Formats: sequence, C-alpha cells, structure tokens
Amino acid sequence: MEPLAVATRNDYIESIHYGYITIVDASGKILYSLGDPKTKIFFRSSAKPIQAIPLLHSGAAEAFGFSLQEIALVCASHSGQEYHQQAAADILGRLQLEPKHLHCGIMFPYNEEEHRKILRNAAEPTVLHSSCSGKHAGILALAKYRGYSIDRYEDFSHPVQQEILEAIAYFTNENPEEIPMGKDGCGIPIYLLSMEKIALSYAKLIQWSKDSQQLYHRACKTVVDAMTQFPEMVGGDKEFCTELMQTTGSKIIGKVGSEAVYCLGIQEGSLGVCVKIIDGNERAIYPVVIEILKFLGILSNAELSKLRQWHRPILKNNLNETIGEIIPVFDLHVPRENPYIMGKKISDIL
Repeated sequence: MEPLAVATRNDYIESIHYGYITIVDASGKILYSLGDPKTKIFFRSSAKPIQAIPLLHSGAAEAFGFSLQEIALVCASHSGQEYHQQAAADILGRLQLEPKHLHCGIMFPYNEEEHRKILRNAAEPTVLHSSCSGKHAGILALAKYRGYSIDRYEDFSHPVQQEILEAIAYFTNENPEEIPMGKDGCGIPIYLLSMEKIALSYAKLIQWSKDSQQLYHRACKTVVDAMTQFPEMVGGDKEFCTELMQTTGSKIIGKVGSEAVYCLGIQEGSLGVCVKIIDGNERAIYPVVIEILKFLGILSNAELSKLRQWHRPILKNNLNETIGEIIPVFDLHVPRENPYIMGKKISDIL
C-alpha cells in the first residue's frame, strides 16, 4: 500500500489516498507494482467486460441480434441517459421480456440532467436507469439462449452465473471452485481476486482479441471493438471511462468499478492494469489512471492535455473558488519513502 494521490487546500496536503497498482503482460509477468500484487480485492464492475464473454462466445449475442452498441452497454456502468435506457429496453424487447425481469434494482441515474428531469417531472427512476441494466439484460439473453430458467438468475447457484464464473476463472488462471465471492451492488455475484490476476484478465482480453488462434478470440475482439467504438455506451456524457476512450481511440479500454477500482487493457504490449484506492474514494482513481498512462507513454501530449481535468482535478468551494486540487504522487520507477504528511506543503515535495 502506497500513497497514490493527495488532495490539497491552498497548497497544503489535506488528505492522502493510499492504494495499489499492478501492471502485467499477457503471460502474467508483473512489469510494475506498488503494494503487494497478491492483495485480493473485489473485481466489482471492472469485471463487466469479462462477464460479457460468455454472452458472445456462446452465440447468444448473435442469436438475439446484439449490436456493438448494445454489447458495449453489457460492459457498462452507464449513466442512465435516454439512449442507455432505450438500448436496454431494445434488448429486452428482442428477448420478449420486460423491465420487471431485470433484477438489478432501481437507482437514480448518474447523469445529472437525467436525474433532474426525473425530479422536475415528479417521477420515479426505473430499473432501466440502473447503471447495470445492460449487464443484466446480457445475462438474461445468455440464460434464454441456454434454455435456463430466468428465475433468480442472479443467484450464485444459477447455471448462468456458473458459466460466467468459469470465464472469470479462465481469464485469471484460477480454479472456479476456489474463488471467493460476494454480492455486487446490483445483486450479481462478484469475485475476490488478487490484483495481479485481475490485471491479467485485462491483458488476456487485449492479447486474445488480436490472436485468432485463441479460444475466445472473437468474443474478446468484439468486447474491445464495442467499448472503443462506442465508449458513450460504457459510461455516458462527462463520464471518465467514456472520455478516456473517446480521447485515446482504440489504444486502450478502461472500466471503473465501485469502491475505487479501475482496470485498463492497453493495446501496446497487451498490458493489463489494476488499480485500487484503499479508502474507496473514486475521486482519487482517475488522476492515478491518467498518471499511469502518462508513465507508460501511452498518451500523446494532446491527449494528456485533453484529459487535464481528470489528471489533476481542481477542487472548488461553494462559492466556486479554486481551493486546491487532487494530485497523483506515486512513482512506478523509483519506490521511495513516503514524504506525504497531512499539513505539509505539496510544493515542498514535488
């Protein structure tokens, strides 16, 4: 566990975010690491691109006519905008199902305008607003294609969840019977895995998307194509995952998970990256991700400039006055003693 980012106020360190970073290649070789790469964390929604693999590999996505946009939605933690809702509804329509069949729960959308619209209309959010409605629609498609009952499809013991677990195990070189699990926010099983194994799954996703001899080649390629060609489906307007992939084109895929988890799949070198902020505060994860990409030489100067608001986010008070920023402070090349102390001037350190 290392200090990865700090929040400042008038140049003084006010808060410190500690965490872990692991970067591997597709063979599992650890290229860079801060903190113990064997530390286990919950994969959270960063698992969605891997959870989508059985839908594609089985033939279910093709059988039910999934578009690339809809596949991107299956991989998404979307912001609940109208086009996200419509895509989820379209999938359900082809499955001859209704929103009530989605067991992901109801939540207000992340998108502020959509949230305000619901309040203005004195309405209530629906299950289609849920950031996980696309994933659940994809799981329902796989269940129907396999001829499984859709009752309690979210349960650990349901065969569709066992099929997804097998894919997770395959991508992480783990025994599916030995992967501890919990329930994610949307009710789906989620997996407790080491940082290095989570990073490995993304490295494999990228590598296998380029290797036609691999068993999951077509499924991996489709996931990567969907996410990079339709990044707006993965997050939404003003969402980090979307802006990152819109800015970088086809160079990377990126997916956030709750409790400040982030995973990257990088085309150059077929690298997988896993980041975890210990305190679960999402505000620290994005500066860290951009700093990693800068360190690896993945971002051009123009791309880095375009992502400036995510790299060193400005902090403002209620009067809209700038009072500080969030700054990534780690060095993957040279581990060093922790010089970051609350109340110390950041300009005296950096």
